[in-house]
Amino acid sequence: MKKMLLLFVSGLLIACMAGSAIASNTVVSTDEVSITPDGQTISDVGVSVKLTSAANTYRTTVTASDGLSAYLQSSSPIAVGDSSTWASSGSLSGNPFTIPSAPTTYSGTLHIKGTKPGTVTVTTYYSGGSDQQVYSVYSGESVDVSVPEFPTVALPVAAMLGLVFVFGRKKEGL
Repeated sequence: MKKMLLLFVSGLLIACMAGSAIASNTVVSTDEVSITPDGQTISDVGVSVKLTSAANTYRTTVTASDGLSAYLQSSSPIAVGDSSTWASSGSLSGNPFTIPSAPTTYSGTLHIKGTKPGTVTVTTYYSGGSDQQVYSVYSGESVDVSVPEFPTVALPVAAMLGLVFVFGRKKEGL
Protein backbone atom coordinates (compact mmCIF):
# COMPACT_ATOMS: atom_id res chain seq x y z
CA MET A 1 0.00 0.00 0.00
CA LYS A 2 2.77 2.42 0.92
CA LYS A 3 4.69 1.60 -2.29
CA MET A 4 1.64 2.28 -4.44
CA LEU A 5 1.02 5.53 -2.62
CA LEU A 6 4.66 6.54 -3.08
CA LEU A 7 4.50 5.79 -6.82
CA PHE A 8 1.29 7.81 -7.12
CA VAL A 9 2.79 10.81 -5.32
CA SER A 10 6.00 10.56 -7.41
CA GLY A 11 3.94 10.61 -10.61
CA LEU A 12 2.02 13.67 -9.46
CA LEU A 13 5.20 15.47 -8.50
CA ILE A 14 6.78 14.82 -11.90
CA ALA A 15 3.63 16.01 -13.69
CA CYS A 16 3.44 19.16 -11.56
CA MET A 17 7.09 20.11 -12.06
CA ALA A 18 6.43 20.79 -15.74
CA GLY A 19 5.36 24.34 -14.90
CA SER A 20 3.10 26.44 -17.04
CA ALA A 21 2.85 26.07 -20.80
CA ILE A 22 1.01 27.72 -23.64
CA ALA A 23 -0.38 25.65 -26.50
CA SER A 24 -1.94 26.63 -29.79
CA ASN A 25 -5.05 25.24 -31.44
CA THR A 26 -3.60 25.67 -34.92
CA VAL A 27 -1.87 22.76 -36.62
CA VAL A 28 -0.24 23.65 -39.93
CA SER A 29 0.67 21.09 -42.59
CA THR A 30 2.31 21.75 -45.95
CA ASP A 31 -0.97 22.80 -47.60
CA GLU A 32 -2.24 24.83 -44.64
CA VAL A 33 -1.53 28.45 -43.80
CA SER A 34 -2.09 30.16 -40.46
CA ILE A 35 -3.05 33.84 -40.55
CA THR A 36 -3.53 36.54 -37.96
CA PRO A 37 -7.19 37.46 -38.63
CA ASP A 38 -6.71 41.23 -38.48
CA GLY A 39 -6.83 41.78 -42.26
CA GLN A 40 -3.41 43.49 -42.19
CA THR A 41 -0.78 40.94 -41.17
CA ILE A 42 0.58 39.01 -44.15
CA SER A 43 1.46 35.30 -44.05
CA ASP A 44 3.83 33.93 -46.69
CA VAL A 45 3.96 30.43 -48.15
CA GLY A 46 6.34 29.06 -50.79
CA VAL A 47 4.78 27.97 -54.08
CA SER A 48 6.36 25.77 -56.74
CA VAL A 49 4.82 25.34 -60.20
CA LYS A 50 6.17 22.67 -62.56
CA LEU A 51 5.43 23.21 -66.24
CA THR A 52 5.93 20.21 -68.53
CA SER A 53 5.51 21.35 -72.13
CA ALA A 54 7.21 24.18 -74.01
CA ALA A 55 4.48 24.09 -76.68
CA ASN A 56 1.71 25.20 -74.30
CA THR A 57 0.57 28.67 -73.43
CA TYR A 58 0.16 29.00 -69.65
CA ARG A 59 -1.77 31.36 -67.43
CA THR A 60 -1.73 31.42 -63.63
CA THR A 61 -4.62 32.58 -61.46
CA VAL A 62 -4.98 33.12 -57.71
CA THR A 63 -8.44 32.66 -56.20
CA ALA A 64 -9.20 33.71 -52.61
CA SER A 65 -12.36 32.83 -50.71
CA ASP A 66 -14.49 35.45 -48.99
CA GLY A 67 -12.57 37.27 -46.26
CA LEU A 68 -9.12 36.51 -47.73
CA SER A 69 -6.78 38.35 -50.07
CA ALA A 70 -3.72 36.95 -51.82
CA TYR A 71 -1.16 37.52 -54.55
CA LEU A 72 1.67 35.42 -55.98
CA GLN A 73 5.05 37.14 -56.11
CA SER A 74 7.74 35.68 -58.34
CA SER A 75 10.56 36.84 -60.57
CA SER A 76 9.20 34.42 -63.18
CA PRO A 77 6.10 34.49 -65.40
CA ILE A 78 3.88 32.77 -62.79
CA ALA A 79 3.49 36.03 -60.81
CA VAL A 80 -0.10 37.15 -60.24
CA GLY A 81 -0.80 40.58 -58.73
CA ASP A 82 1.45 42.57 -56.41
CA SER A 83 1.36 44.37 -53.08
CA SER A 84 -1.13 46.89 -54.49
CA THR A 85 -3.26 44.38 -56.44
CA TRP A 86 -4.63 41.47 -54.40
CA ALA A 87 -7.09 38.71 -55.33
CA SER A 88 -9.76 39.61 -52.78
CA SER A 89 -12.72 37.28 -52.42
CA GLY A 90 -12.37 36.19 -56.05
CA SER A 91 -9.85 35.51 -58.80
CA LEU A 92 -6.91 37.45 -60.18
CA SER A 93 -5.22 36.28 -63.40
CA GLY A 94 -1.67 36.67 -64.56
CA ASN A 95 -0.56 37.29 -68.14
CA PRO A 96 -0.40 34.37 -70.61
CA PHE A 97 3.14 33.04 -71.12
CA THR A 98 5.11 30.26 -72.76
CA ILE A 99 8.26 28.59 -71.47
CA PRO A 100 11.52 28.20 -73.41
CA SER A 101 12.16 24.57 -72.47
CA ALA A 102 10.39 21.78 -70.64
CA PRO A 103 10.10 20.70 -67.93
CA THR A 104 10.59 23.94 -66.04
CA THR A 105 9.83 24.60 -62.38
CA TYR A 106 9.10 28.12 -61.19
CA SER A 107 8.89 29.15 -57.57
CA GLY A 108 7.37 32.12 -55.83
CA THR A 109 5.83 33.35 -52.62
CA LEU A 110 2.11 33.41 -52.01
CA HIS A 111 1.19 36.34 -49.75
CA ILE A 112 -2.08 35.90 -47.82
CA LYS A 113 -3.98 38.15 -45.41
CA GLY A 114 -7.55 38.19 -44.23
CA THR A 115 -10.16 38.36 -41.53
CA LYS A 116 -11.46 34.78 -41.50
CA PRO A 117 -10.49 31.24 -42.51
CA GLY A 118 -11.00 29.95 -46.05
CA THR A 119 -9.00 28.76 -49.04
CA VAL A 120 -6.58 30.23 -51.54
CA THR A 121 -6.12 28.37 -54.82
CA VAL A 122 -3.24 28.78 -57.28
CA THR A 123 -4.29 27.39 -60.67
CA THR A 124 -2.07 27.06 -63.73
CA TYR A 125 -4.11 26.73 -66.93
CA TYR A 126 -2.73 25.30 -70.17
CA SER A 127 -4.24 23.89 -73.36
CA GLY A 128 -5.80 20.61 -72.36
CA GLY A 129 -6.09 21.12 -68.63
CA SER A 130 -5.03 22.80 -65.43
CA ASP A 131 -3.09 22.14 -62.24
CA GLN A 132 -4.23 23.42 -58.85
CA GLN A 133 -2.63 23.96 -55.49
CA VAL A 134 -5.20 24.61 -52.74
CA TYR A 135 -4.11 26.16 -49.44
CA SER A 136 -6.42 25.89 -46.42
CA VAL A 137 -6.18 29.07 -44.38
CA TYR A 138 -6.82 28.91 -40.64
CA SER A 139 -7.02 31.55 -37.95
CA GLY A 140 -3.71 31.79 -36.13
CA GLU A 141 -5.34 32.81 -32.86
CA SER A 142 -4.15 30.56 -30.09
CA VAL A 143 -5.79 29.33 -26.95
CA ASP A 144 -3.77 29.51 -23.77
CA VAL A 145 -3.66 26.22 -21.92
CA SER A 146 -2.17 26.61 -18.46
CA VAL A 147 -0.53 23.76 -16.58
CA PRO A 148 -0.67 24.51 -12.86
CA GLU A 149 2.53 25.28 -11.01
CA PHE A 150 3.96 22.75 -8.56
CA PRO A 151 2.59 24.24 -5.29
CA THR A 152 -0.91 24.58 -6.76
CA VAL A 153 -1.19 20.82 -7.09
CA ALA A 154 1.33 19.58 -4.51
CA LEU A 155 -0.21 21.28 -1.47
CA PRO A 156 -3.73 19.81 -1.90
CA VAL A 157 -2.23 16.39 -2.71
CA ALA A 158 -0.05 16.55 0.43
CA ALA A 159 -3.09 17.53 2.51
CA MET A 160 -5.10 14.59 1.12
CA LEU A 161 -2.22 12.19 1.82
CA GLY A 162 -1.95 13.48 5.36
CA LEU A 163 -5.64 12.85 5.93
CA VAL A 164 -5.30 9.33 4.50
CA PHE A 165 -2.47 8.57 6.91
CA VAL A 166 -4.29 10.07 9.93
CA PHE A 167 -7.50 8.15 9.29
CA GLY A 168 -5.54 5.01 8.40
CA ARG A 169 -3.70 5.06 11.73
CA LYS A 170 -6.93 5.69 13.68
CA LYS A 171 -8.53 2.73 11.91
CA GLU A 172 -5.62 0.46 12.85
CA GLY A 173 -5.92 1.63 16.45
CA LEU A 174 -2.39 3.10 16.68
